[in-house]
Amino acid sequence: MTETLTEQPDQSVRARIVSWAKGPLFYPIAVLVGFLEGSFVVVPMEPVFIPMMVMRRKQAWLVALALLLGNVIGGLVIYWLGAVLADDLLQPMISMFGAQETYDATLQKLRDDGFTTLFMIGVTPFPFQLGVAAAGAAGFSVLLFVVAVATSRSIRFLVIAILVMIVGQSAEKLLKKYDVEIFIGGLLLFVGFATYLLFFS
Repeated sequence: MTETLTEQPDQSVRARIVSWAKGPLFYPIAVLVGFLEGSFVVVPMEPVFIPMMVMRRKQAWLVALALLLGNVIGGLVIYWLGAVLADDLLQPMISMFGAQETYDATLQKLRDDGFTTLFMIGVTPFPFQLGVAAAGAAGFSVLLFVVAVATSRSIRFLVIAILVMIVGQSAEKLLKKYDVEIFIGGLLLFVGFATYLLFFS
């Protein structure tokens, strides 16, 4: 969510996207931001989309829905790549994250209890792209995939939107102020999820 988690988008990129969003393409750009985060961009996008929510503070929930739409579409692209190019696409990602054992357990869990596994992938720091690609490789139902991803990712976007609607521009400062606590909480969720996959699946 902040630098504690990983590197943020370059400030010039952030400024450029926010500048574009001031025009008539505001919501299409919000969808694009969500798409990039759900597919090919692994850095947190809060520094980009929180200012967009602040710009439309009273409609921040609509911004969240636009982000969610893009996120689901991006997830579907990675799902499809996982289904079609499982070996060529996934093995480099697995090697990059050093996650072969976790991936194997996730793949099996997706086959056994896909909805719950995908939901947890969407709300924990588990690499989202890796999880949705594994869902494609496992042949998980596209319909259930969309429902699981939309449900889990909506929690994140809508919680931030509600925060923006309540405190406005201070939302980003609050998230930065408590980034360590947020990181620890997310890490504990991830550790619990990984433990569940490895020892109880």
